[in-house]
Amino acid sequence: MHYRPEIDGLRAVAVIPVLLFHAGFGFISGGFAGVDVFFVISGFLITSLIHQEIRSGAFSIVAFYERRARRLAPALLFVCTVSIPFALMWMLPKELNEFGKSLYAANLFAANFFFWDQTNYFTPDTDLMPLLHTWSLAVEEQFYIVFPLLLLSLRRLSEATGLRVVVAATVLSFGATQLVARIDPAANFYLLPSRFWELGLGAAVALSGVANREFSRFVRECFAWGGLFLIAASYLSITDTHHYPGWATVPVVAGTALVLAFARGDTLIGRCLSARPLVAIGLCSYSLYLWHQPVFAFARLRTSDGVTPAGYAGLIVLCFGLAYLSWRYVEGPFRNRARLGRKAIFATVAAVGSITVATGLVLDGSDGLASRNVDLARLTKPSVGLGKDCNAVIDLKCSTSSEPVIAVWGDSFARHLVDGILASEPDARLVQLTNNNCGPLAGLAPIKAKFEPAWPQECIEHNKEVQRFLLAHKSIRYVVLSSPLSQYLEEETMLLDGKGVVPSGTRTVTGSYRASLAWLRQNGFWPVVVAPPPQDGRDTGLCVARARLLGTSAGDCGAPLANVQSHDRDVLSVLADIAGDYPVVSFTGYLCGAGRCRTEDRGVALFEDHGHFSDEGSRRLGAALRFYQAFAEAAEHGCAAESGEHQAPARGLCNLTDNAPQASADASGTLPARINTRSARAE
Repeated sequence: MHYRPEIDGLRAVAVIPVLLFHAGFGFISGGFAGVDVFFVISGFLITSLIHQEIRSGAFSIVAFYERRARRLAPALLFVCTVSIPFALMWMLPKELNEFGKSLYAANLFAANFFFWDQTNYFTPDTDLMPLLHTWSLAVEEQFYIVFPLLLLSLRRLSEATGLRVVVAATVLSFGATQLVARIDPAANFYLLPSRFWELGLGAAVALSGVANREFSRFVRECFAWGGLFLIAASYLSITDTHHYPGWATVPVVAGTALVLAFARGDTLIGRCLSARPLVAIGLCSYSLYLWHQPVFAFARLRTSDGVTPAGYAGLIVLCFGLAYLSWRYVEGPFRNRARLGRKAIFATVAAVGSITVATGLVLDGSDGLASRNVDLARLTKPSVGLGKDCNAVIDLKCSTSSEPVIAVWGDSFARHLVDGILASEPDARLVQLTNNNCGPLAGLAPIKAKFEPAWPQECIEHNKEVQRFLLAHKSIRYVVLSSPLSQYLEEETMLLDGKGVVPSGTRTVTGSYRASLAWLRQNGFWPVVVAPPPQDGRDTGLCVARARLLGTSAGDCGAPLANVQSHDRDVLSVLADIAGDYPVVSFTGYLCGAGRCRTEDRGVALFEDHGHFSDEGSRRLGAALRFYQAFAEAAEHGCAAESGEHQAPARGLCNLTDNAPQASADASGTLPARINTRSARAE
């Protein structure tokens, strides 16, 4: 295949939007689609090369993988190696542990599987993952494993038949996106089966030979311009990422195929893409892509107050400089067969790759070298209550007594109260009835994309089992319920027992929560709802820990009260409704004051992550606020403020203080209004 400089220019058109998107420039909301452009280009070039060699009888699997090793491995290994010391300096143990996993996954062609299991590509936490972008390399590497074998198996068939097989596989892959996106959006985004169609379309263009056919200049100009327009329009217009890739991906993929097929050097688009600046960027595009995510991620890790737009502009310039150096001094030498033979390239890649994999395994196996800084590791240690083995367990083995008096029912936001209750009353007769992500809502469960289809029904059955357990143990008097409710309100649908799948909404969630509370009262229990801690969605636990690591102030880690009210608007609405008839305990009065909420209490970091109390934080607050006594008092007597007398039945919003629950000043107002009372310390 002869060299086409316009394809290098197209690579530049692919990589620059990716950089701008990851730098947070909002005008290019679909910049991540540059990766789709790369996929189509890769499918086209690899297929052109393999098809030509198979037809001439010169194709060799060993030679093919040698070329892939020379092209991909040296720069990847170099970037991974350079990233290690920065990770050791600036990452917390939990982050370093995750970095270690991504390090060996990236070098075992499995990064997409790792990130599929770990995170949604579009969530804020991915900004701190230096090797997140290697998922796309893994997709290509897996394609390079299976596709040459497919072409070899088709070599005895006619070219038309081979093309039909590739087109059929491409159509099936696109069909898979329609199914997988609804079952597991993360799998749809990260895995090869739902990405194959993008590479497959590039392959189909190569096998069809359309790029070498003679069309009128006018036809080629029109299709080339149309292709470039579709690419640009995608960069500027894509906003829906939940079902990506899918129909929203078709324009950018089709546009790339059109440019590859029709933008030859004699067209205006071909000449524009062949301009020296674009070709130069295209030649360095692989190294540029490799460098940008680590540079951005480590900059974010190092700065406590975020990177400014001007800062990102400087980082992009740095990425270009690093890309040129690694292209010039790493990519170039390793591609030179005269300097490095086949055995040498395989041996070098295997040796360095083994070292990076081993380093990743060490970081993973040591929990991010937690032993080198025990204090930092302890800051974000999760509060697991009576033990990790007590998740989704309904049994007295998760109890401190054979005759428990207080039961804790809910998800992980109920679980993180257990350490605090026991810190306030070490002899508490407590049973833990918690199930991660499954709130204490009668007959209702969230439908979460990453969970098995059967999970929502399992959650509903879990809560029924909890009710049966409570009825069977007459010693239980108090029932503490808690959930952030976000897993219900942020999902598109929920499973409602007896009615099937229903849209998410505050009315349904409120009704289900009230049903649980009414059932408890009807059966002689005293329930109390504990509101989730005030948060604005940021990982405040990591923020405080990083401030300790870097020796900076953690003051900015706290959430502005206005942001809390905005972030938790629907949750607060549900709790405000419930507080009209049942007691709701809130931490806001204690943790928030002067328009801001604290993340530390007398030197103790309170949070593990975006909202869960850490092990140490739960115990600190439990002792300071006397969780056991406060919850029991609220369950029995409530906190309604119309009079100083106890209410029957117990109800109202209870703001915790150092001494006891405190009645809200306005029992008839909305919860966001109540949240604006003075802090407990001020009183």
